[in-house]
Amino acid sequence: MSSKLTQLLKIFIPLALGVVILYFVYAKTDFNELWANILGTNWYVLTFSLIFGLSGNLIRGLRWDLLIRPLGYRPRRSSLIYAVLGNYAVNFALPRAGEIWRCGVVAKEEKIPLTRLIGTLLVDRLFDTVMVALIFLLAISVNTRIFFRNMHGFNLPGWLLSPSFYLACALSLALAVAVMFLLRRNAVMKKVIRFFATLWQDLLQIRRMEQKTRFLIYTLGIWVSYFLYFYITFYAFDFTAGLGFTAGLFIFAVSSISMAVPSNGGLGPWQAAIVFGLSAFRVDLIQAKAFATAVFAFQSLWVVLCGLFGIAMLSLKGEKTKEQS
Repeated sequence: MSSKLTQLLKIFIPLALGVVILYFVYAKTDFNELWANILGTNWYVLTFSLIFGLSGNLIRGLRWDLLIRPLGYRPRRSSLIYAVLGNYAVNFALPRAGEIWRCGVVAKEEKIPLTRLIGTLLVDRLFDTVMVALIFLLAISVNTRIFFRNMHGFNLPGWLLSPSFYLACALSLALAVAVMFLLRRNAVMKKVIRFFATLWQDLLQIRRMEQKTRFLIYTLGIWVSYFLYFYITFYAFDFTAGLGFTAGLFIFAVSSISMAVPSNGGLGPWQAAIVFGLSAFRVDLIQAKAFATAVFAFQSLWVVLCGLFGIAMLSLKGEKTKEQS
């Protein structure tokens, strides 16, 4: 009963969060006017953008292969690519579960320990975090005037500026470390410590990757693809076609940061980020909402279709493997 409740909460809470954010984004919206703006979308341009979303995920699968090989395994690249595609479809149903799912399915398909794949996943996400940070800094540097115009007068919450908050965080971390030390002989704690020890050794092995240059090229390729996936959609609407590269970079950076919020495929936080970003460049509010609605719906459908294809192909590969054995 407790397990079922936990699963329901994992599904309900992110979905509820997304719905609440959508409510505030679309409150007092004239949906007839919204639909009229959506009808003016150039769907051919949106369709063209899909190529780059797929290419980014294909490259991600190839980059994952580079992280796994230093651990002594040689997985089939097709399995990794299908798992990456399926990852994003699973995230629409259960946020953040897609990453664990793709590790689990590759562990089963390629006979690789799950804990070792999770280590590569952490490195994968670490580099994504670094890239998003770099993109955001670049976007701010080329849009300084816009950034300060919109941030002027913005007041951070008091707790975020309080030294007591950071002291409490430090004490909590120290307490957690102390508890782990005191319980180090506990059976469960031993497993936790063993997991992190193995993870640390795997990270050290990944550092000795022979193809570091290719890894960096793949990383750049992923994020260039994702940027084009987003930026090309500007040309599907008359009101965003003239915003230019620097505006696209800023709004892309903001939308990428929004994906850190646990929701179903970005539902809610992504639209809020897009509306904020477009408004910063003086795009009419109803037009900004039309852009966010059309692009999210169209590209999300593509992500789910590609994901279902990846899941289906993994299932077929599994069936063939059973038949051969």
